[in-house]
Amino acid sequence: MNSPVLCLYPDRDTCAAELAQVLGARLRAEQSAGGRARLLLAGGQSPLPLLHRLAGETLDWSRVDLSPTDERWVAAADPASNLRMLCSALPQAQALDPRQAAIPQVAAQAWGEQLAGWLPLTAVLLGMGEDGHFASLFPGMPGLSAALAADAPAGALVGVAPVEPCLRLTPNLALLLRSSWLGLLVFGSAKRELLEAVLADQPDTRDLPVHALVQQAGSRLQIHWAP
Repeated sequence: MNSPVLCLYPDRDTCAAELAQVLGARLRAEQSAGGRARLLLAGGQSPLPLLHRLAGETLDWSRVDLSPTDERWVAAADPASNLRMLCSALPQAQALDPRQAAIPQVAAQAWGEQLAGWLPLTAVLLGMGEDGHFASLFPGMPGLSAALAADAPAGALVGVAPVEPCLRLTPNLALLLRSSWLGLLVFGSAKRELLEAVLADQPDTRDLPVHALVQQAGSRLQIHWAP
């Protein structure tokens, strides 16, 4: 396997600044070629400094289609909503709400079909938990093997988190891999230790979702880490 590219930064502000420039350049190149830029961004607290930097990039935001890499099954206005956070930080982007129906399974299917129409994506930036999950693909959840399968059709599904709100909407790995640029944003020593174990292919990491990501993405994956 060709190993992912590991980008190390002295602090989170430096990481956010440089990563914003990388993403901005990718989005501008897509627009310069005459297309719409299609972007999936992680939610949670880690990307917040990045989002503020990215908002300052010179782009035609009306030609940037944006959706989260996963979403909690809460109202769009709920403080826990990833889409709410992204829209607040990047208000001029054309946001796609994963909540496409009142039933999670139906919403996931419809969202997945819409995202499949965006393929190949311009850029996907994922986050990772200390349990080895990314997007809302959690260790041990129902349907995980199918969601991580390399030969699965690109789509979305209902994920199950170990903490509230448990119901999530998430793309499968096959969809996330269909991107011209793929990144993983990771902060902290505990997550770096986990990643190093995954990169070393230690047996006790092989059931973790992030292990499947690393194995299938290989050198296409850029890991951006700061303390």
